[in-house]
Amino acid sequence: MCFSAPVSFAASALLLPAGFYGLRLAAQHNPRYLPLAAIPIAFGLQQAWEGLVWLGMEAHSSIEVRLGAFGFLAFAYWFWLFWAPWSVAFSETNPILQRIGWSLGAIGCVYGALLYLPLVFQPDWLAIQIFHHSIEYNTRLIFDPWVSQEVDRLVYALIILTPFALASNPALKGFGAMIALSAIASHWLLHQVFVSVWCFFAAILSLLIVLICQFSSPVNWKQGTVD
Repeated sequence: MCFSAPVSFAASALLLPAGFYGLRLAAQHNPRYLPLAAIPIAFGLQQAWEGLVWLGMEAHSSIEVRLGAFGFLAFAYWFWLFWAPWSVAFSETNPILQRIGWSLGAIGCVYGALLYLPLVFQPDWLAIQIFHHSIEYNTRLIFDPWVSQEVDRLVYALIILTPFALASNPALKGFGAMIALSAIASHWLLHQVFVSVWCFFAAILSLLIVLICQFSSPVNWKQGTVD
């Protein structure tokens, strides 16, 4: 599998307009899906940051590489840990599922801060290189003295995927299952560049959210009920 700056920027160019179209659909059909509809936009921005990493690697520009890497990892290590659970919680009308989503998002926000912020303040904890035509983000995490990074990945996946697995909408359950399968495949086949590869696959899969917004049930926004 070969990734490059053109691949990252092409993905960004596809995801951004698709995401804005999804926002329009969500606004028309079910405003509770607006945070979900923004997911392809966020992935589009994340892929653009990784495109900058590729350009920096090709130009041997450490500034571009570090800037792009910190932009990319802000999404990968922090943003998704709270946005994904909260977006599912926002789409729910079931109060129990709402509380689960909000709670996991709050945990994810703290957990993500502990993953990402130490890299910002300790830049030597992050090394970037190309491995098998993909970008490897080799990071030192504050949890490393106690648990392996495989455990970190499992906790990460559970925070993000649990709300989708419990979602009332079967389409969101299916989307979460596909994201989970892409994580398993990325870990099994391309373990060393897992972060970059899984984010790319998840970004492409996020286009399915546009279809979910298209066929979501209309909602009475003032009463919070589905028609």
